[in-house]
Amino acid sequence: MAMELSSKVNRELVEQIKEISGQNANLCMQCGTCSAGCTGRENMDFLPRQVMRAIQLGNAGMLDYKSIWVCSTCLICTARCPRGIDIARLMEALRVINLRRGREVLAAEKIPVELLTRVPQMALTSGFRKLSA
Repeated sequence: MAMELSSKVNRELVEQIKEISGQNANLCMQCGTCSAGCTGRENMDFLPRQVMRAIQLGNAGMLDYKSIWVCSTCLICTARCPRGIDIARLMEALRVINLRRGREVLAAEKIPVELLTRVPQMALTSGFRKLSA
């Protein structure tokens, strides 16, 4: 999947991400260490390095990336980043922005009843905390 670039940088979005996460994505030098260690990379449409670049460019399309929801915040990327960027917090900031805009990924009414009886309650709670407002 190709990343679309726009000539207009969405500075408001970049500032909002920085405010929520407390991280400066512009410190990223695109080394790819975060992507190499990512445990969810097989299921992502864009690797963490590419998400970082989209943040740097202010690409509003990043809010639609499947990757921000696949990220399990295992902190491997954060631990390995040579620049000390907490990439997991940036991913979390993107999820928060989506949730604040009403874009929920997990809706309780869409969970099959038979799944509710088999899935541990802690897993459901974790899912709702991450994927719903």
